[in-house]
Amino acid sequence: MKRIIILALTTLALFSTAVTAEVSHVSINERLFELGEYPKLKVNIISSHKNPNKVQFFLRQSTGEERLVSSPLSHFLVLVTGVDDVVDSEAVLVVKEHRINRWREVTVLNLFSDNPVENVPHTAYTPSPAKVNEKANGAVKTISNSLTTSTAPIGVKLEENCTVDFNGSETLWRIGLRQSKVWGVNTYGAILAIYEANPRAFNKNKINGLKADALLKCPSVAILDKYTDAKAAEKLFDSMY
Repeated sequence: MKRIIILALTTLALFSTAVTAEVSHVSINERLFELGEYPKLKVNIISSHKNPNKVQFFLRQSTGEERLVSSPLSHFLVLVTGVDDVVDSEAVLVVKEHRINRWREVTVLNLFSDNPVENVPHTAYTPSPAKVNEKANGAVKTISNSLTTSTAPIGVKLEENCTVDFNGSETLWRIGLRQSKVWGVNTYGAILAIYEANPRAFNKNKINGLKADALLKCPSVAILDKYTDAKAAEKLFDSMY
């Protein structure tokens, strides 16, 4: 009986530890942009997460929400950037961490004032795991099996031997954002389509390894059709990043 009680208490302690937030502090160290420019800021963060992908940053403003890219500057400082211009003076930085198969908001910080954000809803969602097929012989295999089949085919017409504009310094996100408007797909869908159509343009086949000297060809309409489901495309992108 004593052994059962000890086991129960141990299990309860482990569970309590698992649900405890691992991000203990977040604050804005320095804002490196002004209203009307793309977001760029240094963020102080104290986290026990060993995997940096367990913490994500978002820009939330009246025009929508954008996931930001973070790069560590030190153990307690990260550089956070985005591509959508900040046009809302009440825009906020949202920090989320992944715990118990859910993304939970850790904090919401005003970008242009020191006032606390009031009545912030606690949001959580459970993303379905998106599987990416393995790569063989340096070529990217089809990844369409990870996505929901679309019932709304792309109506855009692409010229033969079409290429995607790329100046060698743009991020894949910025290219995808621009091309999504041209092709009539979501940003994640445009990014994945570019990636699938240009396997040799990425170092070690990594989606975040776009080569500076890459010549990007336009994806076919058939490839674009795979990624019209924005939520499925986002989940797949997250699993590859």
